[in-house]
Amino acid sequence: MPQLLQHIDAIAREKNRDVLFLHFENFEQDDQGDDPIRSIVLAWLEDHDIAYQPCMGLEQEGFVDTYSGDIYIDLPLDETDPTYQKLSEYLEDDEGNMMLDGVLFYVLSLETALDIEADALKQSDDNEGFTGKPS
Repeated sequence: MPQLLQHIDAIAREKNRDVLFLHFENFEQDDQGDDPIRSIVLAWLEDHDIAYQPCMGLEQEGFVDTYSGDIYIDLPLDETDPTYQKLSEYLEDDEGNMMLDGVLFYVLSLETALDIEADALKQSDDNEGFTGKPS
């Protein structure tokens, strides 16, 4: 059954906060199965009761994208939170380098998500009345 996936910036606006997400560079959605590193990370998240959901990347006006394996992690960016600390220690070394090859850990700020929405609305307003037909 098809899934309706939200873009990560839409999730940030819905949650009204900065959001965390992971990108898997070696993700391939095919008959051969999932990226083994991604499967390991998802199992780790489940073992540690950290909620997540598949998501799309940043929404881009007029651009249709396919799912690239990204996941939103339903955890606030709070460096004092023990669950966030556990996640960060699993993914990054002391210098902030990724511990797992092909896994990228991102934060999308609410401010950036709101800017993306404002730009899309402005672009939509600029194109209002455009029919693609000659007058």
